[in-house]
Formats: sequence, structure tokens, C-alpha cells
Amino acid sequence: MDRTHSVQLEGYLGRKHDLEAPNKRASNRSWNTLYCVLRNSELTFYKDAKSLALGVPYHGEEPFWLKNALCEVAADYKKKKHVFKLRLSNGSEWLFHGKDEDEMHTWLLGFNTAIIDSQSIKSKAQSLPLPPITTTDVNLTKKDKEKRFSFFPKKK
Repeated sequence: MDRTHSVQLEGYLGRKHDLEAPNKRASNRSWNTLYCVLRNSELTFYKDAKSLALGVPYHGEEPFWLKNALCEVAADYKKKKHVFKLRLSNGSEWLFHGKDEDEMHTWLLGFNTAIIDSQSIKSKAQSLPLPPITTTDVNLTKKDKEKRFSFFPKKK
């Protein structure tokens, strides 16, 4: 497969892990300069372009899936210029910085386009459809439903 075929954006960005989960600061919050590749609603990190060519992600990390993510300028971050944040659907938050205003806006546009595109892509793991409601379901008593739907018996 030609890995560069679907690349939307690639290049070096500074990256900092800010939050591991909502209201939980990351243990390592230092800045790293990484080679970032945005492809099909996934963001993958490499040490450099050579690592990309070899297909070796930075520290073996899984790509960030951008479905339901949020990306915006980090207006409250004052230590560096041209910083934007990416909040993933799992609640983790990452800061990125580009070398100038143009680069920051290029990546912001790329991230937000990928996020919008990911909303229209069907998720990889499809859930099974719900069974249709039958008349027997409607006529069950509350106790019958509890027996039928609970994994653990209710304590009396």
C-alpha cells in the first residue's frame, strides 16, 4: 500500500501532553519536536521523516483517532507563540506549536477538516443492531425484566 497516497499534512510540530484525562495533568509535560503525519482522520507521530519511511512510529505509539476530537488555538497558553490544543474523545489533551502563525493555521485547518471528515466515516467497530421490540417484551412484569436484563442478582 502506498502510505503517502492519503497524507493530508505532514511536518515537524512541537508536542506536549497536557492532560491525561479531564482535570488530570499528564505525568510528562515536556515539549518534544516530532514529525507529524495527518492521514484519514488519524494523526501519527514519528521521530523524523526517515522513521516515517521505515514505518516506525514514535515510541511505538498508536495513532490519535480524531473522531469527536476538538482542536482550537490555545489562547490561554502564554509560554510559547503559535500554540493550539487538541482534545481527544478520551479526554486527553495535547498542545502543539508551529514555527509561525501560517503553519499553526495550516495545521488547525487540517486537524479540523480531519475531525469533520471523521464524523462522516462509519466507525471501524460496528455495533449490532438492537433486536425489534415484540409484544411479549411489552407485557413483561418489572420482576421478569430484572431477571432477564441483569447480570447480577439483586440483593434483597
